[in-house]
Amino acid sequence: MACFRILAAVFTALILMTPMSVRAQEPAKSFAVTPFTINGPDKYAYLSRGIQDMMISRLTWEDHFQHIGKDKLETTTAPTSDSQAVAARSSVGSDYLVWGSVTIMGDQCSVDVRTTGPDGSTWPASDQTSISGLIPSLEKTAKAISARVFKRPEPEAQADSEQINRMNPDLIHNETSPTQEFYINPQFRYQGGTDSPGRWRSPSLPFVSRGMIVGDPDGDGVNELIFISKHAVYVYRVADEKFVKLDEVRPGGRTELLNISLLDINHDGKQEIIISGYYSEKADSFILNFENDKLVVTEAHLPLFLRVAKLPPLFQPTLVGQKVTETNVLVGDVYEVTKIGGKFTLGTRVPLPEDSNVFNFTYLPTKGDEYKVLQVNNEDRIEVYTPRFDLQTVTYDQYAGSAIGFEIPDTIKGFSTNKDQFTNWYYIPLRLIISDLDGDGVNEILVNKNISTAAQFFKSYRFFPNGEIHSLFWDGVGMSLAWKTRRIKGSVVDYGLGDLNNDGVQDMYVCLNTHPGATGIKARRTTVTAYPLDMSKTNTKLDREAE
Repeated sequence: MACFRILAAVFTALILMTPMSVRAQEPAKSFAVTPFTINGPDKYAYLSRGIQDMMISRLTWEDHFQHIGKDKLETTTAPTSDSQAVAARSSVGSDYLVWGSVTIMGDQCSVDVRTTGPDGSTWPASDQTSISGLIPSLEKTAKAISARVFKRPEPEAQADSEQINRMNPDLIHNETSPTQEFYINPQFRYQGGTDSPGRWRSPSLPFVSRGMIVGDPDGDGVNELIFISKHAVYVYRVADEKFVKLDEVRPGGRTELLNISLLDINHDGKQEIIISGYYSEKADSFILNFENDKLVVTEAHLPLFLRVAKLPPLFQPTLVGQKVTETNVLVGDVYEVTKIGGKFTLGTRVPLPEDSNVFNFTYLPTKGDEYKVLQVNNEDRIEVYTPRFDLQTVTYDQYAGSAIGFEIPDTIKGFSTNKDQFTNWYYIPLRLIISDLDGDGVNEILVNKNISTAAQFFKSYRFFPNGEIHSLFWDGVGMSLAWKTRRIKGSVVDYGLGDLNNDGVQDMYVCLNTHPGATGIKARRTTVTAYPLDMSKTNTKLDREAE
């Protein structure tokens, strides 16, 4: 009996020493988020569900607060008063109910988010912001609800040595801790010397580039760098860290070259070089092969603007084209281009939003087989559409602007221009590169953002002295920033992903023309900046809640 008493005392002492969370962990509480009321133009109606999804994601706290499921809210009307919120919370059976509205007037909006608790009390949170600041405002509100209503503690600071997503030390990430390698406020880290770690720069090349792409056009397993200038095509190879010129041709005499793509059209393991051109108010395009270190023009003076795009549902690279008549008016829409009987002809029509053209659209795969349609408008802003071409959002910042274009009349569909220019020009947007570099299943968009004070005041000013490559992602409401490069000195004309120097490591490369300033445009030269992406150091997903 004495032994039993001793054992009982020991067990009692152990129980008392055990933390309360281990002895009896409280069951997780529930919350519900109703679709938000959107007071404003119909084009913002998508925000109702988008904000709901965003708040559910941000407020979920594993083992503590779980959402009841959107299926239980299908018949629930969004409340517009505290009394309606109390009734709605009781009806759906959740401990807490989060609801609210966004009122949009012009480019400004007011945000009203309310949280109704078990005792019927309501905790309000309001903010006034711009459309571009809506996402950060909602992020701030969600964190406030988590802390003040759900009593969620602030996350512990990460160790000084911890670094998130170490693809390249020259990329600036959306991280909030000042002890990490990357910072949320990149303007504090704009400047980097030419010997900055993680960045490699080529010598100057003796021409002014209009485009560049990395690939294997001769199928020998070694990548080449193909450039276009205003009238010529150049092929280089990086050998022993040196740029070696292999060949140069002028495929169309005075034809102005506009952009360049690669695609294995005939499936022989060799990528054809596809170049769109423009001459005498007509499309004038070319297809070249590269064999035995020599460029060979196989198709000349094609009356189509051409480009390679990844089309749904498989998102495989596909040759697409668009016609232009002698009067420079587009005929029809954008089509897949196929080779039949030795001739390139227009095939299946590519469904696109209004004002799309062969140069300005890209498809962004999202969840499962879903996707968004991205279109760069004439103000260099990215428009985001649903597959049914409902406009969801437009970026506040300008992206993908270039100085490459041609004069057009006002009547061309899809090639609209700024009304305050003395001459109407259509400027071809730079590429939107779709990738999932960090392997988290969320595709990002790599795109250039030009940095120019003069361009802010003069819309026709297109010689940008600086640029940055931004990685954007769709967060359910708009486009958010995942990471960006330091500021790049020079006018960015092209960029992409590829093993530039054949060392087995994928690079993000940026082709740019030097900006000589007072020395004049004749002094411009081409250089290439490369950022090796060591994927073995990508140890975690990006913190996409840091925006």
